[in-house]
Amino acid sequence: MLTLVARRGECAAGELGSPFDIAQPTASKHLRVLEQAGLLARRVDGRVHRFRFVPGPLDEAGRWITRHRAFWDGTLARLGDVLADVRRDK
Repeated sequence: MLTLVARRGECAAGELGSPFDIAQPTASKHLRVLEQAGLLARRVDGRVHRFRFVPGPLDEAGRWITRHRAFWDGTLARLGDVLADVRRDK
């Protein structure tokens, strides 16, 4: 759903749920979770609920991953060295 709304721009809830073989309440729950995560913004137009993609939280997550990747890559490399030393010592 997130990919659909990101590609299409603003979409009605029905448009986002229709490509999937899920019931309307399930689609609504999924949209609500994405909205609560800050990834979707809702605009109500009469009875139609329209959603648009909000990239900010994903951008923030990407920055966090980038900052921490170097740490974890280095840590995992050192762990690999330690494990190799342990194997050699046996």
